[in-house]
Amino acid sequence: MKFLFLIIPALLTFPSASAQKTDTTKVELTRKFNANDRRNGYETYQSMNQVVGSGVNTMINTIDHRYEGLRGTPYFLPEWNKGQIEMVAGQHYKEVPIKFDAYRQHLILLRPQSGNDSIIVNASQVKSFQFKNSDGQVYTFRRIPTAKTDDEVLKEGYFLVLYQDKSALLKRILKTFKPADYKNPYSNGIRYDEFRNAVSYYILKPDQTLEKVKLSDKSIIEALGAHADELKAFVKQNNLGGKTENDAIQIVQKYDSF
Repeated sequence: MKFLFLIIPALLTFPSASAQKTDTTKVELTRKFNANDRRNGYETYQSMNQVVGSGVNTMINTIDHRYEGLRGTPYFLPEWNKGQIEMVAGQHYKEVPIKFDAYRQHLILLRPQSGNDSIIVNASQVKSFQFKNSDGQVYTFRRIPTAKTDDEVLKEGYFLVLYQDKSALLKRILKTFKPADYKNPYSNGIRYDEFRNAVSYYILKPDQTLEKVKLSDKSIIEALGAHADELKAFVKQNNLGGKTENDAIQIVQKYDSF
């Protein structure tokens, strides 16, 4: 996998090696989360005598087989999906196989013409990307480097767009990694490493202010700031609690209608 530093003349024919940098993403994932790393090495010997010797006073070392491997995935969707990428410079690339690494916030592109090599697309040059899953569900992600927020990390990553007009309702999709914990007396007994989903929601107001919200009508209305009485009446009339993404979308849509 290689870093891609664009400008590119064509998406599937990239610049020379001098414009690319070897990316160790696949190697790092394998090395960091390889189930074999949990083994103690004794299994490579032909017999236990080679490890502990022999004799009546020999102590036997046992092998811990309790580790159960890795659960979950660092990717938003584990499979490659055909999608499109819109670049900051204005280029549009369509029908390209891509994945979103939510653990490290990387957009990854597959190059079948290059032996199925894959590269990380430089995030600073990506405006948005979009793809469908196997059921036809469309997902659109975008970067918001101009957002008004004190959290600089938010400007560097991607947001899933749930709704966008004058305002936007955005979903921040992250993955966290939880290592196995079962080997010491105070462990919690979890025998597997795991990638876990971590999501949060944001309102992007017309002035580009980015406000974190909870999925509740109260939190959303407070973040929007204006037309609070009208929005409360709308929520009550339509029996919306803002507890679902669809409820939240309707509230923000109503706000944009004023």
